Amino acid sequence: MERSRVAAAFIALIGGSIGLHKFYLKDPGGGIFYIILMFMTARFFPLTALLGIIDAIKLFSMSDEQFDRKYNRRRQKNRRRKSYPSQSRDRRDLKMDREYYQYKQTVAKKRDNPFKKSGEKKYKEYDLEGAIDDFKNALEISPDNIDIHFNMAAVYSLMEKKDLSFFHLEEAVKLGFKDKDKIMTLDDLAYLRIQEEFEEFKNNGYSREAKEQKALPAENLLQDDVLLSQLNKLKDLRSRGLLSQKEFNYEKEKLFRK
Repeated sequence: MERSRVAAAFIALIGGSIGLHKFYLKDPGGGIFYIILMFMTARFFPLTALLGIIDAIKLFSMSDEQFDRKYNRRRQKNRRRKSYPSQSRDRRDLKMDREYYQYKQTVAKKRDNPFKKSGEKKYKEYDLEGAIDDFKNALEISPDNIDIHFNMAAVYSLMEKKDLSFFHLEEAVKLGFKDKDKIMTLDDLAYLRIQEEFEEFKNNGYSREAKEQKALPAENLLQDDVLLSQLNKLKDLRSRGLLSQKEFNYEKEKLFRK
């Protein structure tokens, strides 16, 4: 049951001396403490009544969001799921995810995948960062698993990382995901569906690839992707200080001479 901040404050004013507001806020230990303290100090000073007034003042001055975060965690979670602030782009994460997927796809061997199950469990518990970490490990084992890509699209949508969400949803459809109604009705994909480019993405068969690019020879596309991937890896190594500028320039020249 969700608690009301105003109701809790009035209960603290009226019955704070016996800790009624503590019981209302699902803190029976605090309520029992108030009762014991009341019997111990009743002869000298109504201490618990004063504490109740202080608690009431705190509750009145607290914002609804602060109250929900402390006492209504489920409501706070739902509020986070339904809020859609301004769009955020994370191109670097998208590139790294694409490179990671393409590399692991060539070396991974199918076997039992405990990371898929643990990722799904964390996803249900709304541990979004933990779910993404496990799903990335799951892709190392099963790079062409439809469910993993679809779940990653949903989690990235909840995290409001639309580019990553589009990428993994596109991969899921490419690999054979057929339930298009689920894409249009799943609550966790709501943030993705409100993006301006979603309608075009949908009409293009749930793909963001330009039609002109699809007509290019596959061999040229593969060569361009490999070169771009290698260049991005060199840039990442340089930015992390693992390559000097001289080493970076030398390795880049080698790539273009191939």
